[in-house]
Amino acid sequence: MKNWKNFLLIVLAMGLAFSLNAQEEPSWKQTLPRHDIQFGIGDPALLFLNNTDICIGCDYYPLQQNADSWFEDYVNTLTFAAPTINFEYRYRFAKWFWFGAATSFTPIINKWSKQEPGNEFTDHLYFISIMPSVRFSWLNKKYVTLYSGLSIGCMVVTGSKYLPEERATKQQTWANFTGQLTAVGVQVGKKWYGFTEVGVGVQGFVKAGFGYKFQSKEKKRE
Repeated sequence: MKNWKNFLLIVLAMGLAFSLNAQEEPSWKQTLPRHDIQFGIGDPALLFLNNTDICIGCDYYPLQQNADSWFEDYVNTLTFAAPTINFEYRYRFAKWFWFGAATSFTPIINKWSKQEPGNEFTDHLYFISIMPSVRFSWLNKKYVTLYSGLSIGCMVVTGSKYLPEERATKQQTWANFTGQLTAVGVQVGKKWYGFTEVGVGVQGFVKAGFGYKFQSKEKKRE
């Protein structure tokens, strides 16, 4: 009987020790950052394939349409697109779930000309997107985060076009739906980090950059 009492006392003591240890372990809200801000660049390749523009007060062709039907013997002699600039913010609502917003900016220049000298003009167009964004982080370590994500929103295209026949510059603006699907992304670093992502969308098939993760003071005291 005495042995059973000793055994029960040992079991109770071990249970109490495990309980105290579990209470001392911090939750993910205290150990993992809640805020994430990042800046990156991506390729603008998908913008050349976009054919779903909706003109808003636009009297002339969108960038991606065939120019032959509008300008006959005008041909595209030069197209320049700067890398897409991306800025994003997300807030962690759960250990694996983030929600926030993403914006991107891409300038594109198109030069059109005829065979005759002097008959040429240039498009200066600016692609601006704003998208609500979700992220699912499926590996959450101190220095490494792996994740996937989805952003869906609106893209506005605005810019100017010079028409040699009218000797005037015309403004144009149109908008359409756009998005970004991130298949795999990786962040490496504690607070300041570098990242790279592979996916498809207005932000690029591949994008990379840096970011900063931080914890609010209120959450640190939980």
